[in-house]
Amino acid sequence: MSILQEYEGHNKIINQSRIGAISDYISYMSKSGVELLYSDVVYKRAEWEKFERWYNDRYGKSSEGDKKI
Repeated sequence: MSILQEYEGHNKIINQSRIGAISDYISYMSKSGVELLYSDVVYKRAEWEKFERWYNDRYGKSSEGDKKI
């Protein structure tokens, strides 16, 4: 499987807004001195959970749907 095919598979599993936010998260963490790769976020459960918390705080959404603010 090529890298592009694998990435397309992620698009089917992870919604587009989260895929786009992964690069924002990596940039955010880099400014904090933490170097991450896309694969770290996608394949490591602990890092994915950190990303989810960051995403939920930033965008107000959770995996269960939109939050009421």
